[in-house]
Amino acid sequence: MPDPPEALDYYRLLGIIRAATPDQIRSAFHRFAREHHPDTFVDAPAAVRDQHTELYQLGSEAYQVLLDPVKRKIYDEGLAQGRLRYSADRAEETRRTVRPPGGVALNSSKARVFFSRAHKAMKAEDWPQAKLNLQMALQSEPNNEALKSKLEEVLERMKSR
Repeated sequence: MPDPPEALDYYRLLGIIRAATPDQIRSAFHRFAREHHPDTFVDAPAAVRDQHTELYQLGSEAYQVLLDPVKRKIYDEGLAQGRLRYSADRAEETRRTVRPPGGVALNSSKARVFFSRAHKAMKAEDWPQAKLNLQMALQSEPNNEALKSKLEEVLERMKSR
């Protein structure tokens, strides 16, 4: 007898390995959705329909968490401690306690990813790469003055070369 869905972690639920890439996660979720989407069970008995609705919601949650690098990291840390589900409370706790690299506060996970890349490029004095990643971060947070300031700093460095 297979494990009940509530006993599965997100990776096992979607049938992927922990090192799965975003493309592999998307592919696995689409396969999962074709099999468990509630619309497929419209004419099924209510118990079967409800079971697949719950399963699909859990799979959707897994998909959203595993595709977001910040949420995935938090989830993996919790999974190592035996927690099978992602907790938004844990995410808020982590955001409050983790200092962003380069001292720039960011709200968007996409902006954090691009700023992290920019920060590494700045350390390596790869100014064109830093500029590109800061511009990408600014697309997610166009009103972030600290990001704008970092971009100006990089542009100044590029001029002085």
